[in-house]
Amino acid sequence: MRLIFAGTPQIAAQALAALSSVHEIALVITKEDAPVGRKKIVTPSPVALTAERMNLPLIRTSKVATAIGDIKAADADLAVVVAYGALVPKQALEILPWWNIHYSLLPKWRGATPLQHSMMHDTGAGISVFELEQGLDTGPLISQLPMKFSPTETAQEALERFTNAGAELLLRSLLERPAPKVQQGEPSLAPKISREQARIDFRSPADLLARTINALNPEPTAWALFADQPIKLLRAKSLGGVDWSGFDEARNPGELWLSENRVLLQCGQGTRMELIDLQPAGKKPMSAMDFIRGQQKEVVLD
Repeated sequence: MRLIFAGTPQIAAQALAALSSVHEIALVITKEDAPVGRKKIVTPSPVALTAERMNLPLIRTSKVATAIGDIKAADADLAVVVAYGALVPKQALEILPWWNIHYSLLPKWRGATPLQHSMMHDTGAGISVFELEQGLDTGPLISQLPMKFSPTETAQEALERFTNAGAELLLRSLLERPAPKVQQGEPSLAPKISREQARIDFRSPADLLARTINALNPEPTAWALFADQPIKLLRAKSLGGVDWSGFDEARNPGELWLSENRVLLQCGQGTRMELIDLQPAGKKPMSAMDFIRGQQKEVVLD
């Protein structure tokens, strides 16, 4: 089958490589080269690098509307979208069908950050392949695959794993061509998460906080204050919904301490979690163990 592929980040490059091993890629569309890192070096997207390595026809644009002529000339059977990062306009949808890999079980978590929201809220985890239409992730479903998160898995790790599963689901769907189905159930939205929204409120229960910390790694990254400086919280594990307040000394939400070779963090409703990795202001990521062993006084995060 002749395919058009639209995508930008590394997870999209993974999907492109998988598709190109089975199908003919007639055209690749990705976003323009962009500044990367502290030095803001203009760098091609991972999809652009993959397409160039495979000698695939490539267009760099943030507006699919500028590539309408090339889309028509590609004479493809189908277009596939994986994390392209921009809307596909009506005139492109009218040329051929566009299938999208979406990182939740639609209609749960329509929007920009479906995997992060499904991880935070522990609902709708999985992959959907659906056909694009004008609405926000409202198109008919082609196929779905429920999935689960591991207790300490970050969003970045889950995205890579889900992408591999999504590429396999897409390949199977291209082969079997199941009849599209209308989405059913109560929809929910997954908008982009701001840095302010990523600040941790330690009065919340441990289960929610641990999922949130893992879900926001790497973007926008969960954070709190330590000694009036921001500290990033990178990986955590809930100890369950147990109220520990009746077992030993009472601790305040945000209090961090060393216990049996692990770092514990007091959360709301008497619950606790294990904090695994963090990044103090101006320093590289480190284990919470190394961090707390370097402190000379009580550690309380705010």
